[in-house]
Amino acid sequence: MKRSQVRLEVKSWNPGDEPEDADQDSKDITNQICQSGRKRNFLAAKEAFEEAQVKDAIMYSAIIGAAANCKEFDEGMAYFEDIQSSSLEATDSVYSAVLKLLGIQGNYESASRIWQEMVDSGLLKRSSRQQGCLTGLLNAAASAGDVELVLKDMDAAQAQGVELSPSHFGCLLKACRERRDLENAEEALKRMRDASIPANIVHYTIYMGACARFVADEQPGHAAAVELEQKVLSMMDEDMVKPNDYFLEERILLHLGIASLRDWLYDEDAPRPGDAELQGAARVLEEAIADNIRLTLGLRELRARLPVLQAASEQAYALLNS
Repeated sequence: MKRSQVRLEVKSWNPGDEPEDADQDSKDITNQICQSGRKRNFLAAKEAFEEAQVKDAIMYSAIIGAAANCKEFDEGMAYFEDIQSSSLEATDSVYSAVLKLLGIQGNYESASRIWQEMVDSGLLKRSSRQQGCLTGLLNAAASAGDVELVLKDMDAAQAQGVELSPSHFGCLLKACRERRDLENAEEALKRMRDASIPANIVHYTIYMGACARFVADEQPGHAAAVELEQKVLSMMDEDMVKPNDYFLEERILLHLGIASLRDWLYDEDAPRPGDAELQGAARVLEEAIADNIRLTLGLRELRARLPVLQAASEQAYALLNS
């Protein structure tokens, strides 16, 4: 027997068969599932779901969303299969939740198939959740760094009437970061301007992250890193976007020529940066502290390990510790 018939026990009912507060009970359980998912407590979400005497599509979308948040991908897909094999209709909220899950998982093959189901059935055209569904699809492609695939799906979705949003361009930039594709990252931000879609600090943090990873991989020298930094900062200024702590960490990674601050801090065999790299990072950190930008955990750890860096560069240490 199917899971939906045994453990999940999906039922149909008539309004007169249930207490008057059945709808409220269902809403309360759905809220409980959502809250547990946000707290990354999937066991509690499952328990709440299984307590429900009657399960509807909204409750299924909640448990699939909780599975996505908790990265319980197989469990989430099992719930999706349950509702598809039950008497319930899988609504656009269910499809949106499962596409979110597949996007986080990076499972483009399944995401593409489910997206096409929505297109073929006409559900996508009728849905008010078009943009969220597309974000899941694009996120799945972006995880593999497939810039061309993200661009293709964005264009195809537009042709189907889906309005592109900042989240969709965030997925494109994520793909560029994974690929270290700085040209397409810059073009993505320009395309947003042309479409009057405002860029925010998330977009620029991903763009700076793409630059940092490019420098870490290619090691073009500190002068080239500074040139990339200035291009990002100039575009940020034009878009009137202010930096935050996560952007600051990516910017310091760019100067140090490394891809991960925490890995570098704890890897004793990692190569030490030269004076120019340390001085550049020191200057950026000093300016950020003066501007009251809070530090990420990694940057706080960097400051705590300054005595080790002092041996490599007395001048950089003085700047960082001033």
